[in-house]
Amino acid sequence: MSTDPAAVAELRAEIRHWRRSRRTLSLGEALQDLYIGVFAVLMLGSMLISVLVNLSDLGDRSCVAADCSAARSLLPWLVVGTLLAVLWSLARMVGPVAVSPGVAAWLLPTPVDRGELLRGRARGTTLLAAALVAPVAAAAATLAGLGMPSSALFTACAAGVAAYGVGALVHAQATATGPRSRHPALLLGPVSLLAVGAGLAAIASSRAPALSVSGAARVPWTVGTALVWVAVVVLLLRVRRLTARLRRRDVAPGGVLVPGLGGALATLDLALMFDVLVAHATGRRGAVRPRRGGPQGLAALAWRDLVRLRRHPGRVALLAGSLLVPYAVAAVGGGVVVVLVEVLVCFVLVLPFLVALRVLTRSSGMARMFPTALGPTRAAAVVVPGALLVGHGLLSAPALHRTLDGTGPDLALLGAAAGLGGLAAGVRWVTGRPPDYGRPLVSTPAGGVPTNLYGSVLRGVDVAVLTALPMLLSPTAGGAVLAMALALGVLSYLCGRR
Repeated sequence: MSTDPAAVAELRAEIRHWRRSRRTLSLGEALQDLYIGVFAVLMLGSMLISVLVNLSDLGDRSCVAADCSAARSLLPWLVVGTLLAVLWSLARMVGPVAVSPGVAAWLLPTPVDRGELLRGRARGTTLLAAALVAPVAAAAATLAGLGMPSSALFTACAAGVAAYGVGALVHAQATATGPRSRHPALLLGPVSLLAVGAGLAAIASSRAPALSVSGAARVPWTVGTALVWVAVVVLLLRVRRLTARLRRRDVAPGGVLVPGLGGALATLDLALMFDVLVAHATGRRGAVRPRRGGPQGLAALAWRDLVRLRRHPGRVALLAGSLLVPYAVAAVGGGVVVVLVEVLVCFVLVLPFLVALRVLTRSSGMARMFPTALGPTRAAAVVVPGALLVGHGLLSAPALHRTLDGTGPDLALLGAAAGLGGLAAGVRWVTGRPPDYGRPLVSTPAGGVPTNLYGSVLRGVDVAVLTALPMLLSPTAGGAVLAMALALGVLSYLCGRR
């Protein structure tokens, strides 16, 4: 290429003319869109802040017991800890540095400096984590009744910890020596979950410490927050030099995952997003040790679920640890709400155990290969998850005893009914049908929308509320029997539906 200044200036003028002649948005239109966006954010944000402040005032008046006050002081830490565990797990699954399939195909194999391409992505992912955690931390601090300076300090600290964790995962991705390599940053998600479990256990045992970010504790928290952000800057400088080590096999799988997740979220098909995540996790696992033998017939499906439990013991451990949630709600005086909490906990945590049912639902050809009818085949894939949830509900019965007046058999029935309600909600979520664009569409500013698109967001929650409603209105054996009948009716219908 010529280095003549006149030729360079002419080339720049041609590029500028080419770009300006193909723009589709004028400056005035861009400023108008910016104004509308900023105005909408400010208006909705002020409404949300007003709601949070009112809820905080209501909590100040109603939460006067010692256990409730201590649990309320732990609320921001539990919320942020759970969010950090989810965020770090997703960052570990996606990359956290990832490139699109096109970039992975034509740019990474070329003899260029990959650091120039990936440094911005690493820095953007780290700062994006801080931007995602900050509003949630601010909302949780407001609900906990913290003042404005304390809320700002807590938000800055939580955002810094999130950014540091993602930066550490980028460091682990750049220094990985193989698929079996271990890095301390990979334990951030499990450690965060363990910390949340410890907080829930302290609330459930009425030994929760009253943590504070105000008064005399504000000075050490300010120093700690400053040190966290200094560590983030140092880590980003370290990662800046390490991004050139990232290979194509390190950044390409995450880039393949993101378009699939985007397509599933665009259609609000959360079950399809679950399929994409399961396929990605299975692909990263590579291979498993085959387990031969076992029973025959429909019992073989239940046997395969037992084999999956042996391969993924962390799911069982998470399900067992979730028993702390109803006990913590009961310790702060949750009353009959413990039943609803138990149903929702079972609903959320049963989804990874219903992978076989999901395959039988989405792959009709595989379901036709079985020599039995569709209903019994699907029902066999629900036996092991159902047994786990019924046991979970029975173990939550002592939590109901702390808030409800009832005999042991009645409380056991309520716990078992809550477990069955969570199972019915999970089966409803897994067996839900995707959006059908062959039906009549509803005209919206975003285009034609299928009639069952928006309902897919509430899929599963509707069944959870339906099965929990009899127990909320009548927390007795009669309400539990009615809830169990509703749950079993939903299960029989969903398993036999084509």
